[in-house]
Amino acid sequence: MNLGIEVGDATLSVALWEPAEKRVVKTAVLDVGASPLDDIPSFEDTLQDWLDENGVDELGYVSVTVSSFRSVVREMFVPPEVTASIRDYVEWNLGLVLNADPSEFFWDYMELAGDDRVGKTIILIAMRRVWVDAIRKGFRKKKIAPQLVETDTISLLNLLETGFPASTEMKCIVKADVSGVMLLWAADERIKALRAAPTFELVGKSREDAYELLATSIAQQIQLAENENGIAHFQIQVCGSLAGDSLFMETLQKTLGELYSVSLLDSFPGISLPEADETNSILSCIGAIGASLHSPEEK
Repeated sequence: MNLGIEVGDATLSVALWEPAEKRVVKTAVLDVGASPLDDIPSFEDTLQDWLDENGVDELGYVSVTVSSFRSVVREMFVPPEVTASIRDYVEWNLGLVLNADPSEFFWDYMELAGDDRVGKTIILIAMRRVWVDAIRKGFRKKKIAPQLVETDTISLLNLLETGFPASTEMKCIVKADVSGVMLLWAADERIKALRAAPTFELVGKSREDAYELLATSIAQQIQLAENENGIAHFQIQVCGSLAGDSLFMETLQKTLGELYSVSLLDSFPGISLPEADETNSILSCIGAIGASLHSPEEK
């Protein structure tokens, strides 16, 4: 079995994947009691305890995904005059975005649209080198040490590719967590647009007021995707820890209006999910499930 792990602020969302059966065996959200990225021993101990409780002795591929809000994931435009040296241009921009030395980060980019003649729209992805090194080198038990580290943006795209095989339809996914909301549009196994709605302004608000503010922010990002990316898609699928709260879902549907259909991202034609798990666990572990689908052969 493969293991996917999504690292939260003080939790781990985990998923066990059986590749031969295309089946998610089990999911769970584990309380670490500290930031897993800053406390690797607690990260490892919490993970090992859960594996022991579930009788898991052997693992195949182990992958970790980190929230986009604990990394840098940004859509940007590369002018046509610099597309020939795109990596140099992206690295220069990374230094401006971070106000830090780019060498302190692992980074890469994905092309979304355009060409050398008109310029290219890309997604820049960067993660602190100290965190990546800690995950790669800090585990004492090598059999559970992660072999791959990525962001939840890539994990979600991976899940859509496997969960909806051969599908070319546009999908709009809202991954709503307490730490932030990611909006991703994807089709033909490619990301078409990426947006974010922060949640730091919701601190101290009532649940009702917080959800109304967040739903309004999400609606604004959807409108921006239509205006700036030319994407008009009205079927919104929601996952993440907030998706399990009916009040949030009702508020989002009300804010978006009748033109939009809001539903949960909790089933996949190409993947068998564990019947015993509650829906809320699946919704909170979407990133972990996407990470668990990786295999050594693709690397």
